[in-house]
Amino acid sequence: MEKDTRLAKEYPTDAKVLYECASGYDLLGEERAAAPYYERSLDGKLNETDRRGAYTGLGSTYRTLGEYEKAKLVLEKGMDEFPDDEALRTFHAICLYNLGHSEKAVEQLIGSLLDTSTDPHIHMYKGALEYYRHRLNQVWEG
Repeated sequence: MEKDTRLAKEYPTDAKVLYECASGYDLLGEERAAAPYYERSLDGKLNETDRRGAYTGLGSTYRTLGEYEKAKLVLEKGMDEFPDDEALRTFHAICLYNLGHSEKAVEQLIGSLLDTSTDPHIHMYKGALEYYRHRLNQVWEG
């Protein structure tokens, strides 16, 4: 970690170095130290994989620090840039749950499950799950 921090000081505008430093702190469970490096890395040029990782890492980091609104905004920005990224979508759903939007969170998770699952049993009930995901609290009489 010392080497990463030293490199980040030597190359304060190198997005890749900043991202690697953020990831290192994140892996060590030092989210508060990771956040500013993720933020700065997203201001620079990252390849697609690292950019996705930076959005996911920063959003998840903010969430674990209890900064749910910040997390939501970062994850939504990442989802706008990478609408096919199910990890971003999943972390966003967790954040929605933290913000008290449980129904929306479950709806989003079911959508993600339906979009990504190869489980034949999920596929067998895909129509019902798609229908119910938008009616989680509805009760049918009869």
